[in-house]
Amino acid sequence: MRVGIVGAGRMGQLHARTLLKLPDPPAVVVHDVDPDGAHRLARALAEETGSRVTVRRTLAEVVAGVDALVVATPATQRRAPLLAAARAGVPVFCEKPLTADVAEARELVGALAHARVHVGFQRRCDPAYRALRERIVSGRLGRLLLVRCTAFDHEPPAGAYERTAGDIFTDCLIHDIDAVHWLTGQPTVAVQADGARLLGGAGYDVATAALTLADGARAVLTASRLDPHGYDHRVEVLGTEGSYAVGLDARTPLRLLGQDGTGRPPAPGPPYQDFTDRFATAYRQEIHDFIGMVTRGAPSPCTAEEALRAQEVAAAAGRAAATGTRVVLDPAPAADAATPVGGRAG
Repeated sequence: MRVGIVGAGRMGQLHARTLLKLPDPPAVVVHDVDPDGAHRLARALAEETGSRVTVRRTLAEVVAGVDALVVATPATQRRAPLLAAARAGVPVFCEKPLTADVAEARELVGALAHARVHVGFQRRCDPAYRALRERIVSGRLGRLLLVRCTAFDHEPPAGAYERTAGDIFTDCLIHDIDAVHWLTGQPTVAVQADGARLLGGAGYDVATAALTLADGARAVLTASRLDPHGYDHRVEVLGTEGSYAVGLDARTPLRLLGQDGTGRPPAPGPPYQDFTDRFATAYRQEIHDFIGMVTRGAPSPCTAEEALRAQEVAAAAGRAAATGTRVVLDPAPAADAATPVGGRAG
Protein backbone atom coordinates (compact mmCIF):
# COMPACT_ATOMS: atom_id res chain seq x y z
CA MET A 1 0.00 0.00 0.00
CA ARG A 2 1.21 3.52 -0.83
CA VAL A 3 0.07 6.62 1.05
CA GLY A 4 0.79 10.16 -0.04
CA ILE A 5 1.39 12.96 2.46
CA VAL A 6 0.62 16.42 1.08
CA GLY A 7 2.06 18.98 3.48
CA ALA A 8 5.33 18.42 5.36
CA GLY A 9 4.55 20.66 8.33
CA ARG A 10 3.66 19.66 11.87
CA MET A 11 0.54 17.63 11.06
CA GLY A 12 2.06 16.00 8.00
CA GLN A 13 5.01 14.93 10.11
CA LEU A 14 2.73 13.56 12.83
CA HIS A 15 0.62 11.51 10.41
CA ALA A 16 3.64 10.24 8.46
CA ARG A 17 5.26 8.96 11.65
CA THR A 18 2.02 7.29 12.71
CA LEU A 19 1.73 5.55 9.33
CA LEU A 20 5.28 4.24 9.51
CA LYS A 21 4.68 2.83 13.01
CA LEU A 22 1.73 0.71 11.90
CA PRO A 23 2.22 -3.08 12.18
CA ASP A 24 2.22 -3.26 8.37
CA PRO A 25 3.44 0.20 7.39
CA PRO A 26 2.67 1.52 3.92
CA ALA A 27 5.16 3.10 1.57
CA VAL A 28 5.05 6.84 2.18
CA VAL A 29 5.31 9.50 -0.51
CA VAL A 30 5.76 13.15 0.52
CA HIS A 31 4.95 16.35 -1.36
CA ASP A 32 5.11 19.96 -0.22
CA VAL A 33 5.08 23.31 -1.97
CA ASP A 34 8.46 23.75 -0.26
CA PRO A 35 10.58 20.95 -1.80
CA ASP A 36 13.31 21.41 0.81
CA GLY A 37 10.77 20.80 3.57
CA ALA A 38 9.58 17.62 1.86
CA HIS A 39 13.13 16.33 1.56
CA ARG A 40 13.91 17.18 5.19
CA LEU A 41 10.89 15.19 6.32
CA ALA A 42 11.78 12.25 4.09
CA ARG A 43 15.32 12.14 5.46
CA ALA A 44 14.13 12.39 9.07
CA LEU A 45 11.60 9.59 8.59
CA ALA A 46 14.20 7.37 6.92
CA GLU A 47 16.64 7.93 9.79
CA GLU A 48 14.00 7.28 12.46
CA THR A 49 12.33 4.23 10.95
CA GLY A 50 14.69 2.82 8.35
CA SER A 51 11.90 3.14 5.80
CA ARG A 52 12.43 4.49 2.32
CA VAL A 53 10.34 7.62 1.94
CA THR A 54 9.88 9.07 -1.53
CA VAL A 55 9.52 12.74 -2.43
CA ARG A 56 7.43 13.81 -5.40
CA ARG A 57 7.79 17.23 -7.01
CA THR A 58 4.18 17.73 -8.08
CA LEU A 59 0.77 16.98 -6.63
CA ALA A 60 -0.21 15.17 -9.83
CA GLU A 61 2.71 12.75 -9.43
CA VAL A 62 1.67 11.96 -5.86
CA VAL A 63 -2.00 11.36 -6.61
CA ALA A 64 -1.20 9.19 -9.64
CA GLY A 65 1.04 6.90 -7.62
CA VAL A 66 -0.75 6.27 -4.31
CA ASP A 67 -3.64 4.27 -2.90
CA ALA A 68 -4.62 6.87 -0.31
CA LEU A 69 -3.86 10.52 0.40
CA VAL A 70 -3.34 12.50 3.62
CA VAL A 71 -3.90 16.24 3.19
CA ALA A 72 -2.08 18.15 5.93
CA THR A 73 -1.44 21.49 4.28
CA PRO A 74 -2.61 24.81 5.74
CA ALA A 75 -6.37 25.20 5.33
CA THR A 76 -5.89 27.75 2.55
CA GLN A 77 -4.12 25.12 0.41
CA ARG A 78 -6.42 22.08 0.72
CA ARG A 79 -8.77 22.60 -2.20
CA ALA A 80 -6.40 21.41 -4.95
CA PRO A 81 -5.33 18.11 -3.32
CA LEU A 82 -8.90 17.30 -2.30
CA LEU A 83 -10.19 17.84 -5.80
CA ALA A 84 -7.28 15.88 -7.29
CA ALA A 85 -8.02 12.94 -4.99
CA ALA A 86 -11.72 13.05 -5.85
CA ARG A 87 -11.03 13.05 -9.60
CA ALA A 88 -8.63 10.13 -9.24
CA GLY A 89 -10.91 8.13 -6.94
CA VAL A 90 -8.25 8.10 -4.21
CA PRO A 91 -9.52 7.89 -0.60
CA VAL A 92 -8.44 10.94 1.36
CA PHE A 93 -7.82 11.94 4.95
CA CYS A 94 -7.98 15.71 5.42
CA GLU A 95 -7.15 17.84 8.41
CA LYS A 96 -9.96 20.05 9.62
CA PRO A 97 -11.48 22.20 8.24
CA LEU A 98 -11.90 21.18 4.62
CA THR A 99 -10.73 24.63 3.58
CA ALA A 100 -10.46 28.11 5.05
CA ASP A 101 -13.58 29.50 3.35
CA VAL A 102 -17.10 28.22 4.09
CA ALA A 103 -18.39 28.83 0.56
CA GLU A 104 -15.45 26.93 -0.86
CA ALA A 105 -16.06 24.14 1.65
CA ARG A 106 -19.64 23.82 0.43
CA GLU A 107 -18.35 23.54 -3.12
CA LEU A 108 -15.88 20.87 -2.05
CA VAL A 109 -18.56 18.81 -0.32
CA GLY A 110 -20.39 18.63 -3.63
CA ALA A 111 -17.24 17.64 -5.48
CA LEU A 112 -16.44 14.99 -2.86
CA ALA A 113 -19.95 13.50 -2.85
CA HIS A 114 -18.78 10.16 -4.25
CA ALA A 115 -15.31 10.13 -2.66
CA ARG A 116 -14.21 8.33 0.47
CA VAL A 117 -13.26 11.13 2.86
CA HIS A 118 -12.24 11.18 6.52
CA VAL A 119 -11.91 14.66 8.05
CA GLY A 120 -9.61 14.84 11.04
CA PHE A 121 -11.77 15.81 14.00
CA GLN A 122 -9.68 13.70 16.32
CA ARG A 123 -12.02 13.75 19.34
CA ARG A 124 -14.19 11.27 17.45
CA CYS A 125 -11.29 8.81 17.73
CA ASP A 126 -10.43 9.47 21.38
CA PRO A 127 -11.28 6.40 23.53
CA ALA A 128 -12.90 8.42 26.33
CA TYR A 129 -15.00 10.51 23.94
CA ARG A 130 -16.13 7.31 22.23
CA ALA A 131 -17.06 5.78 25.58
CA LEU A 132 -19.04 8.91 26.45
CA ARG A 133 -20.89 8.76 23.14
CA GLU A 134 -21.77 5.11 23.74
CA ARG A 135 -23.32 6.05 27.08
CA ILE A 136 -25.31 8.85 25.50
CA VAL A 137 -26.55 6.66 22.62
CA SER A 138 -27.53 3.89 25.05
CA GLY A 139 -29.80 6.30 26.93
CA ARG A 140 -27.92 6.00 30.23
CA LEU A 141 -27.85 9.79 30.64
CA GLY A 142 -31.56 10.18 29.89
CA ARG A 143 -32.60 13.34 28.05
CA LEU A 144 -29.59 15.53 27.44
CA LEU A 145 -29.82 18.97 28.98
CA LEU A 146 -26.45 20.63 28.71
CA VAL A 147 -22.98 20.11 27.24
CA ARG A 148 -20.07 22.20 28.49
CA CYS A 149 -16.71 22.30 26.70
CA THR A 150 -13.40 23.80 27.86
CA ALA A 151 -10.71 24.59 25.27
CA PHE A 152 -7.72 26.26 26.93
CA ASP A 153 -4.46 26.14 24.97
CA HIS A 154 -1.19 26.31 26.86
CA GLU A 155 0.44 28.99 24.70
CA PRO A 156 -0.87 31.37 22.00
CA PRO A 157 -0.10 30.42 18.39
CA ALA A 158 2.45 32.28 16.29
CA GLY A 159 1.32 35.68 15.04
CA ALA A 160 0.86 34.58 11.41
CA TYR A 161 -1.08 31.44 12.34
CA GLU A 162 -4.58 32.88 12.03
CA ARG A 163 -3.98 34.00 8.45
CA THR A 164 -4.17 30.38 7.30
CA ALA A 165 -5.83 28.57 10.24
CA GLY A 166 -8.69 30.96 11.01
CA ASP A 167 -9.84 32.60 14.23
CA ILE A 168 -10.45 31.06 17.64
CA PHE A 169 -13.88 29.81 16.52
CA THR A 170 -12.89 28.25 13.19
CA ASP A 171 -9.54 26.90 14.39
CA CYS A 172 -10.06 25.98 18.04
CA LEU A 173 -13.73 25.77 19.03
CA ILE A 174 -14.64 24.04 15.77
CA HIS A 175 -13.37 20.84 17.43
CA ASP A 176 -15.84 21.24 20.28
CA ILE A 177 -18.67 22.19 17.92
CA ASP A 178 -18.12 18.98 15.99
CA ALA A 179 -17.82 16.99 19.22
CA VAL A 180 -21.15 18.39 20.45
CA HIS A 181 -22.88 17.40 17.18
CA TRP A 182 -21.30 13.93 17.21
CA LEU A 183 -21.89 13.22 20.91
CA THR A 184 -25.49 14.40 21.00
CA GLY A 185 -26.59 13.50 17.47
CA GLN A 186 -28.13 16.97 17.27
CA PRO A 187 -27.27 19.85 14.91
CA THR A 188 -26.89 23.42 16.07
CA VAL A 189 -29.84 25.62 15.06
CA ALA A 190 -28.72 28.90 16.66
CA VAL A 191 -25.56 30.37 18.16
CA GLN A 192 -24.60 33.34 20.29
CA ALA A 193 -20.94 34.18 20.85
CA ASP A 194 -18.51 36.74 22.17
CA GLY A 195 -14.77 37.23 22.17
CA ALA A 196 -12.09 39.53 23.54
CA ARG A 197 -8.54 40.55 22.67
CA LEU A 198 -6.76 40.48 26.03
CA LEU A 199 -3.29 39.19 25.17
CA GLY A 200 -2.31 41.52 22.36
CA GLY A 201 -2.96 39.09 19.52
CA ALA A 202 -4.53 39.99 16.20
CA GLY A 203 -7.66 37.95 16.88
CA TYR A 204 -9.72 36.95 19.89
CA ASP A 205 -7.63 35.50 22.73
CA VAL A 206 -10.66 34.30 24.70
CA ALA A 207 -14.11 33.38 23.42
CA THR A 208 -17.43 31.92 24.45
CA ALA A 209 -20.21 30.41 22.38
CA ALA A 210 -23.67 29.21 23.35
CA LEU A 211 -25.24 26.70 20.97
CA THR A 212 -28.94 25.87 20.76
CA LEU A 213 -29.34 22.29 19.56
CA ALA A 214 -32.26 21.05 17.48
CA ASP A 215 -33.86 19.21 20.42
CA GLY A 216 -33.64 22.26 22.71
CA ALA A 217 -30.55 21.22 24.66
CA ARG A 218 -27.77 23.78 25.09
CA ALA A 219 -24.00 23.64 24.71
CA VAL A 220 -21.66 26.21 26.26
CA LEU A 221 -18.16 26.44 24.82
CA THR A 222 -15.26 28.41 26.31
CA ALA A 223 -11.83 28.93 24.78
CA SER A 224 -8.59 30.66 25.67
CA ARG A 225 -5.31 30.93 23.78
CA LEU A 226 -3.41 30.85 27.10
CA ASP A 227 -3.42 28.59 30.14
CA PRO A 228 -0.29 29.03 32.27
CA HIS A 229 -0.54 25.52 33.69
CA GLY A 230 -0.84 23.57 30.43
CA TYR A 231 -3.28 22.37 27.76
CA ASP A 232 -6.78 21.90 29.18
CA HIS A 233 -9.42 20.53 26.77
CA ARG A 234 -12.39 18.62 28.16
CA VAL A 235 -16.15 18.12 27.96
CA GLU A 236 -18.99 17.60 30.45
CA VAL A 237 -22.45 16.27 29.58
CA LEU A 238 -25.50 16.57 31.84
CA GLY A 239 -28.65 14.53 31.35
CA THR A 240 -31.78 13.79 33.35
CA GLU A 241 -30.33 10.44 34.44
CA GLY A 242 -26.65 11.21 34.90
CA SER A 243 -23.61 13.28 34.05
CA TYR A 244 -20.13 12.48 32.75
CA ALA A 245 -16.90 14.36 32.12
CA VAL A 246 -14.04 13.54 29.75
CA GLY A 247 -10.62 15.12 30.17
CA LEU A 248 -10.36 15.33 33.96
CA ASP A 249 -7.45 13.04 34.74
CA ALA A 250 -4.02 12.92 36.33
CA ARG A 251 -2.57 15.31 33.75
CA THR A 252 -5.33 17.93 33.52
CA PRO A 253 -3.67 21.33 34.19
CA LEU A 254 -6.28 22.45 36.70
CA ARG A 255 -5.56 23.58 40.26
CA LEU A 256 -8.08 22.65 42.95
CA LEU A 257 -8.71 24.91 45.93
CA GLY A 258 -9.34 22.85 49.04
CA GLN A 259 -11.09 23.94 52.20
CA ASP A 260 -7.69 24.74 53.67
CA GLY A 261 -7.23 27.36 50.94
CA THR A 262 -4.28 25.67 49.29
CA GLY A 263 -4.13 25.09 45.55
CA ARG A 264 -3.05 21.77 44.12
CA PRO A 265 -3.42 19.74 40.93
CA PRO A 266 -5.91 16.84 41.10
CA ALA A 267 -3.02 14.38 40.72
CA PRO A 268 0.78 14.58 40.45
CA GLY A 269 1.09 13.76 36.74
CA PRO A 270 2.88 16.23 34.42
CA PRO A 271 0.29 18.51 32.77
CA TYR A 272 -0.60 18.18 29.10
CA GLN A 273 1.44 20.59 27.00
CA ASP A 274 -0.35 20.70 23.65
CA PHE A 275 -2.88 18.91 21.43
CA THR A 276 -0.42 16.26 20.24
CA ASP A 277 0.19 15.37 23.88
CA ARG A 278 -3.42 15.43 25.12
CA PHE A 279 -4.85 13.63 22.07
CA ALA A 280 -1.89 11.39 21.19
CA THR A 281 -4.00 8.22 21.31
CA ALA A 282 -6.75 9.83 19.23
CA TYR A 283 -4.29 10.90 16.52
CA ARG A 284 -2.96 7.36 16.27
CA GLN A 285 -6.47 5.90 16.19
CA GLU A 286 -7.72 8.22 13.46
CA ILE A 287 -4.95 7.05 11.13
CA HIS A 288 -5.76 3.42 12.01
CA ASP A 289 -9.40 4.18 11.22
CA PHE A 290 -8.49 5.87 7.94
CA ILE A 291 -6.48 2.84 6.83
CA GLY A 292 -9.45 0.67 7.79
CA MET A 293 -11.68 2.84 5.62
CA VAL A 294 -9.28 2.41 2.70
CA THR A 295 -8.55 -1.30 3.03
CA ARG A 296 -11.75 -2.74 4.52
CA GLY A 297 -14.40 -0.24 3.48
CA ALA A 298 -15.04 0.79 7.09
CA PRO A 299 -17.24 3.88 7.50
CA SER A 300 -15.62 7.28 7.76
CA PRO A 301 -15.41 8.55 11.36
CA CYS A 302 -16.19 12.05 10.03
CA THR A 303 -17.61 12.73 6.58
CA ALA A 304 -17.14 15.89 4.55
CA GLU A 305 -20.78 16.82 5.19
CA GLU A 306 -20.33 16.54 8.96
CA ALA A 307 -17.15 18.60 8.80
CA LEU A 308 -18.94 21.27 6.79
CA ARG A 309 -21.68 21.53 9.41
CA ALA A 310 -19.13 22.20 12.15
CA GLN A 311 -17.41 24.78 9.95
CA GLU A 312 -20.69 26.56 9.23
CA VAL A 313 -21.49 26.81 12.93
CA ALA A 314 -17.97 28.03 13.73
CA ALA A 315 -18.26 30.72 11.07
CA ALA A 316 -21.67 31.68 12.43
CA ALA A 317 -20.16 32.01 15.91
CA GLY A 318 -17.55 34.37 14.50
CA ARG A 319 -20.29 36.50 12.95
CA ALA A 320 -22.29 36.45 16.16
CA ALA A 321 -19.28 37.66 18.14
CA ALA A 322 -18.45 40.38 15.61
CA THR A 323 -21.99 41.72 15.28
CA GLY A 324 -23.58 41.07 18.66
CA THR A 325 -26.36 39.07 17.02
CA ARG A 326 -27.89 35.68 17.57
CA VAL A 327 -27.32 33.72 14.38
CA VAL A 328 -30.03 31.24 13.44
CA LEU A 329 -29.09 28.33 11.19
CA ASP A 330 -31.22 25.99 9.20
CA PRO A 331 -30.76 22.43 10.56
CA ALA A 332 -29.65 21.43 7.05
CA PRO A 333 -26.28 22.97 6.06
CA ALA A 334 -26.50 26.22 4.12
CA ALA A 335 -28.78 29.18 4.79
CA ASP A 336 -28.62 31.22 7.96
CA ALA A 337 -29.81 34.57 9.23
CA ALA A 338 -28.99 36.93 12.09
CA THR A 339 -31.42 38.31 14.65
CA PRO A 340 -30.70 40.54 17.66
CA VAL A 341 -29.79 38.78 20.90
CA GLY A 342 -33.02 38.17 22.76
CA GLY A 343 -35.02 38.39 19.51
CA ARG A 344 -37.17 35.58 18.25
CA ALA A 345 -35.72 33.08 15.84
CA GLY A 346 -37.50 33.03 12.52
